[in-house]
Amino acid sequence: MNAELLEYCKKEIQTLLEKHLIRPSKSPWSCTAFYVNNALEKERGVPRLVINHKPLNKALQWIRYPIPNKRDLLNRLYAAKIFSKFDMKSGFWQIQIAEQERYKTAFTVPFGHYEWNVMPSGLKN
Repeated sequence: MNAELLEYCKKEIQTLLEKHLIRPSKSPWSCTAFYVNNALEKERGVPRLVINHKPLNKALQWIRYPIPNKRDLLNRLYAAKIFSKFDMKSGFWQIQIAEQERYKTAFTVPFGHYEWNVMPSGLKN
């Protein structure tokens, strides 16, 4: 990680800490963190922090949530009177991780080791 990305990373980690999305960790688990700066990120003007959760995803049990077919959905909605629609920014950050499971989400950057308090992007289930 070059000096410019390192400074950006320190600011981003500090923001995540202040929002209580992550916390310092002593977990034996660790996924690699790095930045991508492809065309989309260059257009936005900021690099994107990516955490490689592939090793963790291999260890996690897959919980399947089958999507109901269209007819079943329509039958369930038939008698409904009120409908709501939500669009959450960074929706994956809205889901808390159980306290006893947070250590598994640990990741490392050049200046520290952290774990997520909320569901990070790219994590299975």
